[in-house]
Amino acid sequence: MHSFIVVDDDRSVRSVLTRIIEQYDLGEVLAEAENGVRGEELVVTHRPDIVIIDLLLPMKDGIAVVKKTKSLDIKSVFIMLSQVSSKDIIGKAYENGIEFFINKPINVIEVVNVIKKVKEYLTLRRTFQTIESAALQLKKDDTASEYTSMDKNKKFLNQILSDIGIIGELGSKDIVKICSVLIKDKALNYALEEMQLPDLFRLVHESPSFSSENLSIESKTVEMRIRRAVGKAMKNIATLGIEDFANEKFMLYSSSLFDYIEIKSEMDYIRGKSKTGGKINVKTFIRRLLVMIEEYENPF
Repeated sequence: MHSFIVVDDDRSVRSVLTRIIEQYDLGEVLAEAENGVRGEELVVTHRPDIVIIDLLLPMKDGIAVVKKTKSLDIKSVFIMLSQVSSKDIIGKAYENGIEFFINKPINVIEVVNVIKKVKEYLTLRRTFQTIESAALQLKKDDTASEYTSMDKNKKFLNQILSDIGIIGELGSKDIVKICSVLIKDKALNYALEEMQLPDLFRLVHESPSFSSENLSIESKTVEMRIRRAVGKAMKNIATLGIEDFANEKFMLYSSSLFDYIEIKSEMDYIRGKSKTGGKINVKTFIRRLLVMIEEYENPF
């Protein structure tokens, strides 16, 4: 769950924004401030994911707050509220670190849409940071260039499966093999979206890239093993979220490998608030793994 600080000198505006964030399940408002000085203190103390801040504030304006906190290497994303339409002022705000604008008076649909875009941006940023970290570690380990590109991809993939707690599952080995084939066979990879799972597994088994040792295993058996592994991964990620919403692995994988709404359903099931858990989609899981591998191979 993403954290927020709301800074505006109008109490009713702060109340409306907080209500929207809570009503649409967009995150958690950690604190509010009525002036720039107090707002800056809260941002520095809490280091929230997202700060919604007014341009014109008592004691210290919004742009000055953003400039100061950015200089402290605080990674919060800033959304600025403003009635001002001056291109010069808006340009200055962007130059000093504002990522998004919301126009006053407050429009619920605009607020929800902007916050959703920011959340997507944060998820992508965390994904790239994880990929970059893994890439740097692999580069450090690979001082003698002993690994092929495929070896590196498998190592990165195994790291992801380890992070989500399924590296020891039989289904995880199937996932690695399937991803390896899809990475090599670009045509098959591109056709993934249109295929049913039985067709995917059959074509993977028939691919020259697939190890012949498992040709006798039925596609249904592979599918069941993978479903069990993905289901366990969802449960593990949901449990991390219950224990700590700010957990880095939870923040990354709850929305990059799964749909967050399904993770939330799984969390409610584990807590006993729901009779059914989150639904898994094996094909989506594999496709998102491939996206992460592609981003790892081509980070820029």
